[in-house]
Parts: sequence; C-alpha cells; structure tokens
Amino acid sequence: MPAKVLIVPINTDLNRGDQALSWESIEIAKSISQETDIYLYKSNHNPDLYKQTDKLGYNYLTRILQHPGRGTSNKNIRQTSFIYFKWGIKAINDILITLLLLSKYKFLNKLSLLFLSKEKKYTYKIFKEIDFVFLKGGGFLHSYGKISNAYVMYYQLFDVFLAHSLGKKVFVLPNSIGPLKNSLAKKIVTNALSKCSFLSVREGASLSFLKHLSFNPYLSPDLGFYLKPSKRDFSEYLKKRGVEIGTKHCIAITLRPYRFDGKKNAKYLYKNYINQFKIVVNRLINSGYHVSLIAHTIGPSAHEDDRIPLLEVYNSFEKNKNLTYLYDNSLDCREIEKIYSYYNLVIGTRFHSVIFAINVNTPAIAISYGGYKAIGIMKDMGLSEYIVPIEETNSDKILFLIEKAFKNNKAVINKILLYKNTLREKRNELIHRLKKEL
Repeated sequence: MPAKVLIVPINTDLNRGDQALSWESIEIAKSISQETDIYLYKSNHNPDLYKQTDKLGYNYLTRILQHPGRGTSNKNIRQTSFIYFKWGIKAINDILITLLLLSKYKFLNKLSLLFLSKEKKYTYKIFKEIDFVFLKGGGFLHSYGKISNAYVMYYQLFDVFLAHSLGKKVFVLPNSIGPLKNSLAKKIVTNALSKCSFLSVREGASLSFLKHLSFNPYLSPDLGFYLKPSKRDFSEYLKKRGVEIGTKHCIAITLRPYRFDGKKNAKYLYKNYINQFKIVVNRLINSGYHVSLIAHTIGPSAHEDDRIPLLEVYNSFEKNKNLTYLYDNSLDCREIEKIYSYYNLVIGTRFHSVIFAINVNTPAIAISYGGYKAIGIMKDMGLSEYIVPIEETNSDKILFLIEKAFKNNKAVINKILLYKNTLREKRNELIHRLKKEL
C-alpha cells in the first residue's frame, strides 16, 4: 500500500522558487518510499495558480487554515491599517476554530468541524490517513519583532501542529530559520520544531541559530540546487524578444516587491531600492551591456508580483535595444532556470533566481532580504562578497560587484563547481537520514 505524503505549506506555480521546492520535495518523498501517494495544497480556487503542477497528477487538498486576506482584492504592496484590522478579526476567528481542532479532546475537535467547509472536512479526513508530513524547504520562519509575527508563524506552522496532534511524523526539509525577534513567535516555532521527527537547515547561519536554541539540525543544501534545467532551446525565444545573446554581455535582473516590514522609513527604503536599480540599469545599457528584467515570481498577491517593481524600472526608460522586460506565465521553474543559462550574470533579489543561475553555472549577485537564506547560502559557497542587503541597496556597490564578477569570472565559476560537486552525495545522505526516521 503506498505511503500517503502531504507536502506543506501551500504550493503556487506563480512562484518558480516555491514550485521548484515543491517538485524537489516530491522527488525526495519518492526516494524514501517505494510507493507514494502525494498530496499538495491548492493555493486557492484559482486553477491558474497550480495548473503546471496539477498536470503531474498529484492529489490536491484545500488547506484548513486560510490566509486572513482571503476573499479580498490584494493589488497593493502595502496594506492600509483598516485592511490589517479586517485581517486581524478574521485571524482571531481562525485561531479559535483551529485551536479547537488541535485540542486533545475529541468533543472539541468535533465542535471545530462544525465551522469547516465540506472541502476542509475532507482535508481533515485525509490528514488522519497521512503517513508523513513534509515541511518543504524555504525561508518563511523568521520574525523581526512585529506583533503580527506570532500569528504569521502559527499560520505557517499550523499543519505541523495538526500533524503532531494526530500523531503523524513531520520531516522538516532544508529550511532557513531565524532570526526570531518576537518572543511569542520564537516560542511557537520552537514548540513546533521540537516535536518533529527530522529537522534540517539549508545553510550555516540557520544551523548556528538553532544550535543556540538547543536544537541539533542536519545541514543540507537548498532543494532548489537539485532542480534540472529544461532541455528546451531558448535561443530563438530570447532573440525574438530582443535579448542579444551571443553578441554582447547579457545581465538578468530579478526584483521583488518588498514592504521593509518593521522599518520606520519603509517607504523611503522601497523608493531607494527602485531608484538605485534605475541607476544600475541606466549605467549598464549605456555601457553596452544588454539587461533583461525578468519576472521570476508573478503572484499570487501584489507583494509577490515581481512585475510591479520591474515595470517601475522598465517604464522609466525610453525604448532601448539594450533593455528588455521578460514576463511569461507559461514558463515553469525548469524553463526559467534554463533561460538563466543564456546570461553572463544574474542579479537576483529572488534568491531562487540566484540558485537557478548557479545550477546552470551562471555567476550571480544576491540582493538579500528576509532571514538567513541569501547570507547563509552564499557564505557556504564562498561567495559572501557578492551580497547586497536590500536595505542597503546602492548602485555604486552593485556596479562594483558586477565589474568584480566579470573580472573574476573563472574564480567564481570554480567556486560554483566546487559546491555543486558535493550535491549528489549530500542529496543521497539526506535521503539516507530520512529513511532512518521512517
């Protein structure tokens, strides 16, 4: 009888990094059990958000704990105080219902079920039949002191708590965890992780952080490093869109919307972030480089839609043959990864655009944000000098690193190859350790 495996949290194909982590988590699950029945969560009722993964034939469930912003339009990077208030009311209601479901008392579980939709009741039924829960890789377990951080951690880890309450094994695949500056958020995260059967992190900074909290996690590379690029030839695809591959140095840039949560000067920091990249692009195209602004992630919310900052930059220029904007929602993670192979350099705010570039031996500069992922992984590869914190976005610094990356191209590629040479062994070791916990 096949083992039933649930991959959490939610998957969306609009985020190519998240898609890659889901797909590689599935491959890991298949490697530790001879037969598997894979379950994933729908992002919501919009099939466009998961249609690429849906073609692979896996089972989809509706998540029990939904985002408090469900049912509302989300077209702005920043939300108003009134919107946050409305979300807060929904979140309180959700907490009360889901805590009943987590209770050890069955009559409270039954009471909670009265408030769940038919789809969510079905999810709960399947959850009780699940053999293992895999918390896929990522970098979503961090907080910087906001009051709402505690709820965010509960929201992210609800499925882990539900698995614990039902006696299911939870395997935490390589994640970035920390910092956790909100004390309640830290308590929620440590409580969830302490009962997991297997805990792994994807870089040294998270390893050190968790060791300070008396955990002993296993260090293993980000699952995105195992993604294989598409075999499709994108030469003509790029040329038709004006990318001058093969005739001049081509640089790909990924930007993401960012709220700069917890910063008093958040609006200034975002404006500076955009303006500094306008300066970078202007210098590059006037120096004969070809620059492509690539939409790596395109939703599902405005805060996850890279088109917003990319178009702020792109639309500030007159039409120029050295500048292209690439947006194609039909591409999956393997195809985006292959596209990065045609570039000489990637400047990535989306860190999986950096990982994808490295997978195809393209040097990259990381614009780091949100936790330890970029800082930790680049350091582990010996490339920490090619990081710019998003709060400190500076055109002179980025241009200096671009020049340095081209000048030291062979040395950078050698470091990439050295790191990649260890990946097969490390993947096998991860699978071996997971098998021991079955």
